[in-house]
Amino acid sequence: MKCSICSNDIEVKRSETGEIIWDQGNNADPVNDGRCCDTCNWTVVIPRRLTRVKEKTAKLEATADEIQKGR
Repeated sequence: MKCSICSNDIEVKRSETGEIIWDQGNNADPVNDGRCCDTCNWTVVIPRRLTRVKEKTAKLEATADEIQKGR
């Protein structure tokens, strides 16, 4: 399987005995609807998710401030 972000092969996870444990990569959302490799997951997807959380938190805090001020 290819990474939907960098197009490199997604690494197959194997047990100590060589049995395939997982070969589906990581969820690439919110970057795209595909699957991604570990490198893209750590360097692209997770930072994007954290940015989205920070943005949503800031919006919620701003809304709470508005409510508290009586607007």
